Amino acid sequence: MEQQYESNFYIAAMQSITALGAANIRDLVNNFGGPYEAWCALRDRKNLKCILGIPSTKYKQIEKEATNERLQTIYKALKNWRIEYITYLDVLFPGHLQEIYNPPAVIFVRGNTSLLDDETMKIAMVGARKCSDYGRNVALRIGKELAAYNVAIVSGGARGIDSHSHEGALAANGQVIVVMGCGLDIVYPPENKRLFDTVLKHNGLLLSEYPPGTPPSSVHFPARNRIISGLSQIIIVVEAKASSGSLITADMAANEGREIYVVPGSILSNVAEGNHWLMRQGANVLTKAQDIIDDYELKPRAVDTQGSDVLSFKLEWKVVLSKIPTDQCISVGDLIKETHIPLQRLQSILLDLEMKHMIEKVHSKGYINLIGSDILVH
Repeated sequence: MEQQYESNFYIAAMQSITALGAANIRDLVNNFGGPYEAWCALRDRKNLKCILGIPSTKYKQIEKEATNERLQTIYKALKNWRIEYITYLDVLFPGHLQEIYNPPAVIFVRGNTSLLDDETMKIAMVGARKCSDYGRNVALRIGKELAAYNVAIVSGGARGIDSHSHEGALAANGQVIVVMGCGLDIVYPPENKRLFDTVLKHNGLLLSEYPPGTPPSSVHFPARNRIISGLSQIIIVVEAKASSGSLITADMAANEGREIYVVPGSILSNVAEGNHWLMRQGANVLTKAQDIIDDYELKPRAVDTQGSDVLSFKLEWKVVLSKIPTDQCISVGDLIKETHIPLQRLQSILLDLEMKHMIEKVHSKGYINLIGSDILVH
């Protein structure tokens, strides 16, 4: 077979074969002298016997998948979606990620690849998909405050804490890396399409170990978590139950020598049992973003604010926002007592703030403040 593509593309293609893992791919390349030679070797099951970890029951399936048609399909998908690939043989492959147990053989990326530079400090924020109002607001606040410094906020793009961490960082025009558990041509969860589009628009990065066309799967997310922790120097556990996947991420990170910070939660609720367990194991307690800023002497990031979307707040809007708490809901009746603004006028202001994603109406409970007293939006 004649070589049609650049050499490292064949590593990206091997990643699409279901029976091959990252370690298998590295072994194949080492055993057969290069990525192209390794791809050719997949066509003969005799060659697979020398690779540990590939069961003989998978040989036939591997032969079936290693076709020219597969190469063409992947190549076209990468071009159509403007997805790049970076293999472990490339200079751009992140050094911190290379150091972890079972590092990926290739990562697929869309957006600002300069964020992968090891000189850019990366801080991961992880937590529950079904988070509390408190956890949501902590993620928004800390994500936003840290993003004002020369760091990139890393998370998994999932519902809950992941998404709110990204949203907080983007509110400060911060640097964001989203590590996904599916192909980069797939939006998962579907409701995060606007969020992912905003990440790309604001010079952020979408990253995945999985080639285009790979659907989300429960087995992908633990593997994705090792990349989140592997990329990052610091892991912040915002809110995690006792049996949370975030604890697995924290454990991976601790084993790789990363620093773990944990946000204290309410002792009256089980949503932060995982946080408190980590604190008892000796993790750093995080009460505000300034803790990390001071510990690592972070430098503010120079931001060009020309054309930034800053709301020109009316005085009444500021008053109402200042009376809506970030950790619990407040009813319309209580807001009238606090602000002395007539009901009809207050309802108009609340609608404006809600449309700007600065507050959220919680069914039957009232309103909760999403961003504190800040007025910068994205």
